[in-house]
Amino acid sequence: MKTVCLLGSPRRGGNSDTLAQRFADRAIEYGASTEMVALSELSYNGCINLLKCKGQLSHCGQTDDLTPVLQSISQADVLVIASPIYFTNLSGQTKLAIDRFFSFFVPGYPTAKVKSRLSSNRHIVLLQTQGEPENRYADVLDQYGASFDGLGFNNHHLVRAWGVREPNDVEASEYFLKKCDEIVSKIYKPNCSPTSG
Repeated sequence: MKTVCLLGSPRRGGNSDTLAQRFADRAIEYGASTEMVALSELSYNGCINLLKCKGQLSHCGQTDDLTPVLQSISQADVLVIASPIYFTNLSGQTKLAIDRFFSFFVPGYPTAKVKSRLSSNRHIVLLQTQGEPENRYADVLDQYGASFDGLGFNNHHLVRAWGVREPNDVEASEYFLKKCDEIVSKIYKPNCSPTSG
């Protein structure tokens, strides 16, 4: 299974990066092909409403550092988005990238029977970290859910780590790491055989 992991934190090596690395390492043990993309190291825009993807082109009309990433996502069985919560939602880097997913919708998608250029039954995984307590921001994945469904990412998975502020807080929490492992097993175990422990 091809897996693309978007690292949405502007701080490398932080808690969302730690969860993403844990996810990728476990997925590789099941034989998955895994690509890690640090969005903070790329130069790109969000959607600027060129609408070329709804006319002349079958892909986004912008050409920048996100162009090959979108191509990889179009081929992925599993898309992992790892992001901290900044100002009540996903980081700006993450949101800009998600806005570009608009190019995956076909022309006339609001009324089209098949709305996406992508195949269905893909997996979307949100690895969400937040400094605030458990009762905040539990609905972030749900906010994007209908759009992800329309794109073919019908299987939604959430690992949410709360009360983590210092860069090593997640690494010190066996609870959150095990939650990550459980999602990996749920996605990959039916499709692959572990290659190690």
